[in-house]
Amino acid sequence: MDGAPRHLLGSALRALKVFAEAAFGVVILGEYGEEAGIRRV
Repeated sequence: MDGAPRHLLGSALRALKVFAEAAFGVVILGEYGEEAGIRRV
């Protein structure tokens, strides 16, 4: 039973990492995409 909290924490950290990477990508593309000449279709 003591393995469940560790698994939950690992899943939460993994989800947070994915969310942070996605949010970072949106900020970079959203803020600087047009200036760099990138057009979203």
